[in-house]
Amino acid sequence: MRRQFSKPKVFALGIAAASLVLAGCAATVGSAPTASSSEEAVGVEAALVSEITVFRSPTCGCCGKWIEHAEAAGFQVKDEVTEDMSAIKQTYGVPQSLTSCHTTVVGDYVVEGHIPAEDVQRLLTEKPDIAGIAVPGMPIGSPGMESGDYTEPYTVFSFTESGETAAFAEHS
Repeated sequence: MRRQFSKPKVFALGIAAASLVLAGCAATVGSAPTASSSEEAVGVEAALVSEITVFRSPTCGCCGKWIEHAEAAGFQVKDEVTEDMSAIKQTYGVPQSLTSCHTTVVGDYVVEGHIPAEDVQRLLTEKPDIAGIAVPGMPIGSPGMESGDYTEPYTVFSFTESGETAAFAEHS
């Protein structure tokens, strides 16, 4: 999978690196350390992975509801509206059989469709050797696709760069 690095992401990584260097310099000048370097690195990493980029069509209302779901779970969303979702899915290697209406990039992973935020958080915590996770289609009851109390069962699949898939989570 080709990694796409936007200017804002590269800028954020530069700021994070500079912050760590400055924090290290301040600690050597005699100021009392407030956190260890590893704690600071974890904090910077957590801040970076909480930032997600959602690519969606301008006409899709359920994508906006999924964005609200992600924000409520603590993710900072960069909303990218585009007319060419097929190109986005191809760029990020989403298997044709797993496509949905929106594609999200978080850290080194692709998150396709109406996936519960808990599954995204699990992905970021466990860091499996996969390209991403996906919910194909638009299952009723998934985040952004709520319809009263009704929820149809659905599976969140993991996928690799070579297109191998496996069940990542089951929801009903």
